[in-house]
Amino acid sequence: REEELKTIYQKLHSGGKLMLINAEGGIGKTTLAAKYWYAHENRYRHLAWLYSDTGIGAALVTLREKLGVAFVSDDSPDTQVRRIAEAISNLDAPCLLVFDNANKEADLKSHYALLHRLSNCHILLTSRVRKVADMKVRAVPPLSEAEVLQLFRSHYPDLNEAEMPLLQDILRAVGYNTLVTEVLAKNIAVFNRFTLRYSIADLLRDLQEKGLLALKNKAVQVVYGSDSLREAEPTDIIAAMYDLAALDETERSLLSNLAVLPAENIPYELLVTLLAADAEQLEKPLGSLETKGWIEYRKADNSFKISPVIQEVSKAKNAERLLDDCRSLVNTLLEGLDNDNRHRDNYQQAAVFARLGEVVIFSIPTPNINLSVLCQNIGNYHSDTGNLSRMMQAYQKMLEVQTALCEAEPDNADFKNGLAISYQYLGHTYSALGDLQQALRYFEDFSKLMKELCEAFPQHVGFKNGLAISYSKLGDTHSALGNLLLALTYFEDYNRFEKELLEVFPQNEEFKNNLAISYSKLGKTHNALGDLQQALSYFKEYNRLGKELHEVFPQNEEFKNNLAISYSKLGETYSALGDLQQALTYFEKDIELSKELHEAFPQNVEYKNSLAISYYKLGETYSALGDLQQALRYFEEYNRLEKELHEAFPQNVEFKNELAISYCKLAEVSITKGDKKQAHDWFQQAKALWQELVQDAPQYV
Repeated sequence: REEELKTIYQKLHSGGKLMLINAEGGIGKTTLAAKYWYAHENRYRHLAWLYSDTGIGAALVTLREKLGVAFVSDDSPDTQVRRIAEAISNLDAPCLLVFDNANKEADLKSHYALLHRLSNCHILLTSRVRKVADMKVRAVPPLSEAEVLQLFRSHYPDLNEAEMPLLQDILRAVGYNTLVTEVLAKNIAVFNRFTLRYSIADLLRDLQEKGLLALKNKAVQVVYGSDSLREAEPTDIIAAMYDLAALDETERSLLSNLAVLPAENIPYELLVTLLAADAEQLEKPLGSLETKGWIEYRKADNSFKISPVIQEVSKAKNAERLLDDCRSLVNTLLEGLDNDNRHRDNYQQAAVFARLGEVVIFSIPTPNINLSVLCQNIGNYHSDTGNLSRMMQAYQKMLEVQTALCEAEPDNADFKNGLAISYQYLGHTYSALGDLQQALRYFEDFSKLMKELCEAFPQHVGFKNGLAISYSKLGDTHSALGNLLLALTYFEDYNRFEKELLEVFPQNEEFKNNLAISYSKLGKTHNALGDLQQALSYFKEYNRLGKELHEVFPQNEEFKNNLAISYSKLGETYSALGDLQQALTYFEKDIELSKELHEAFPQNVEYKNSLAISYYKLGETYSALGDLQQALRYFEEYNRLEKELHEAFPQNVEFKNELAISYCKLAEVSITKGDKKQAHDWFQQAKALWQELVQDAPQYV
């Protein structure tokens, strides 16, 4: 491809900033673009390779974090793309942007003007689209007949010269496609490893009988006897080969698993883990699939990759069996992301499992309860790490799966319970986004379904606990909306249900933990209503139960976190009652535990935010005690952590609100110290954040 590389370089450096690398699938567009990247990467200040299967705009938005672009909650997709384009325009020239697989003509046309405005960039788009307006195009031709025959021979050196005319007809019919040529040659080589079992004539006959050659509407006829061979796309050829290869059950099942995972190099050791397979048993089918040309092996990192073309064909051919073939994969992912496991190794494994799982849940078309749980666990991972958009995507997929299950079996109580839980998680997500009315609707649907289940199955403790939790969520939302008396009613119901459950099952730590949380919510509500003594009694109960749980389960981070919160609540209440020394004692216990949690799980945003608030409480207390230097030190730490959280998760309304409060606290200390100018600056920053909140999340404000 040396001539193509020279042409691309010359056109890009002679005023043509935008170039379409055009060819059919499997010809080598991506490889050519990658070769240009590596040949010339030292000439560019910034480079980005964007996979554009879902559209150019969506691909550009993936650069948000790299470019440091902040979106606001009401930004439309077009606005988000515009913000990214503006950020790219401000980068030092020259830049290289590669959009791989930009195969949608309408998408190319709609982004044509925007891409043209990126004057500091050279832009390559690999595409099957032949032309877009006046965009420069480099059509990548197929290999020549001599080259493609040489390629075929390299994989099947036992080719009989007498078969050459038939082979030439086949290769011409498939447009001398690089990928298909390699797969055909490897496949025949496997068939004929020890004896001639499958000839070129056999291949031609099978392709004719299956009628799979229909290449881009260019009818190339290949005569064999009295029959004709129709032109075909690579996907059709590979689909035909799927039947021809006669894969055994192990190979076919393995191909299903690779088909639902991302089309990327996956290390061998990771595959062994994901498939919960015996390494020795996995080696044979992997080697066989690689030899037959279904997957690629890269020795440098001992990894395997399935091509997107084969991936899509495999998913289509195996659609009815994908779920059965991939049960071990789904179970590995959901277990690795469950509450007991996803925190391990500072979320390192969970990050990998969540990324892979997001592809799996959208690749298996059959609704299944384990798929739903996987969606839930992926959403919980993103909840822990603060990615609200991915969290929303996972929970919406969970809702889709559970809805389908309920429609198929409307009387299945477990499916109905799963649907209720999906409402709960979506409510939680909308709460984090500040849309309290939408959150309330989901929590009401959650509670409605749990009531129906409890009425139908009054002895089912899981459903009763679910109903109790729904009351907790309704109470939280009404509390945030300012409906304190209504919230109190729900929290009292939550507390009553959890008491009843714990009385029947006194050793159940989940019920004990929920009862402790119910006391916390009652205490918080009475505190807001001005009844400090009643609040104090509830917070003492919260703390007592929290201590018991932490003593029995010292490694459980949730119980440890709740104990820390209970100390914080006691400190707040004693502070409001005027006992600052007692308050200080509890705040110091809180921050000790909060530091331990943040150090153990630095990627967990809840623990990081809790630590920030612990600094705030200590700052408040030292300020009230007159120790301004100590107060300032704690408020600065509060501000630092909230800045980091807001910068990482600008859509999270809680973090934005806490950051605004931190600026106010810094301002208050500055006023007390007589620095009014500094105080004014802090207040202005707080005001700007609150103005954004008033606009973006008025219900939350």
